[in-house]
Amino acid sequence: MPTLPAARLEEVTRNIFTAHGLPSEDAAHVATLLLRANLRGHDSHGVIRIPQYVDALQKGYARPRPHIRVESETPTTARLDGDLGFGQVVGCRGTELAIAKARAHGISAVTFVRTNHLGRLADYAEMAAAAGLIGLLWANAPTALNVAPWGGAARRLGTNPHAVAIPGPDGTVALSLDFATSVIPEGKMRVRFNRGETVPPGIMLDGAGRPSTDPRQYYTTPPGSLLPAGQHKGYGLALAIEILGGILSGTGAARAEQGPVHNGTLVVCLDVERFLPLEDLHRQVADLFGWVRSAPLAEGATEILIPGEPEARTARERLATGIPVEDETWRQIQACAAAVGVPA
Repeated sequence: MPTLPAARLEEVTRNIFTAHGLPSEDAAHVATLLLRANLRGHDSHGVIRIPQYVDALQKGYARPRPHIRVESETPTTARLDGDLGFGQVVGCRGTELAIAKARAHGISAVTFVRTNHLGRLADYAEMAAAAGLIGLLWANAPTALNVAPWGGAARRLGTNPHAVAIPGPDGTVALSLDFATSVIPEGKMRVRFNRGETVPPGIMLDGAGRPSTDPRQYYTTPPGSLLPAGQHKGYGLALAIEILGGILSGTGAARAEQGPVHNGTLVVCLDVERFLPLEDLHRQVADLFGWVRSAPLAEGATEILIPGEPEARTARERLATGIPVEDETWRQIQACAAAVGVPA
């Protein structure tokens, strides 16, 4: 499994998407967010997505130069039509709009429709937090289903992630939380599949609805399915996100129709200053974290971490030593690069 310098891998990614017709600024932005996922240890949302995105472009599921427009708008709300643009491009445009509205009016809610795979929701929540706001996101994928409902034995829901980011002092992010409502996101299953590894028990069912640890039985016919996180709790949250991200945005909820990954999304931004001084939030959050860390350690534990800290540590390490990319993923990326004459 090769370990590649982050800058070189980002350059290859950017060049592949530029060769497929994305404006240079958009291609650079997509590459940056994919590499950020790898740097933070979330390989499921990193360069492993390049073949998926290239395939979407070739099939017309994604447009390299979309006409992104605001379909409807009030002072605090908006609905953004992504025109099948890359999720990273539409997501940042919509989050910027949500930030501006929350700064002006204290709160905002913006939905995205006809938007391709957004990648890590944390990227957009952290945009809000870096601007001194609280950012919250929910997203579904109504025609790209992966998860069995609690008590079910076949795919009926998406992985339906949600994210929250809390601002810290001086433009930092105090807390960043982003996770799927399935035990693991589909992308982590894809990483295991490409590596030829198994998954722990309690994560997936095979196509017959039986417990399995073999990702090959997930990517077959009939397909396997992921299980909801926290049993009925993750299932209930996934249903809520179908409504918040899917129905409310106009994208729609999970259904039998199958198709590409288009994320229905809701982003909400809150201006902390409308509730309490920002410095008070920083102080109370720091006190909360200190209180949590003061707990005695459980057997086998070495420390108590705050969401976002493991990712920050992994990023520092991978910037110094490189990003590991499984052989199959690197083979697929090289094929995508060779097809458009990009050296890899």
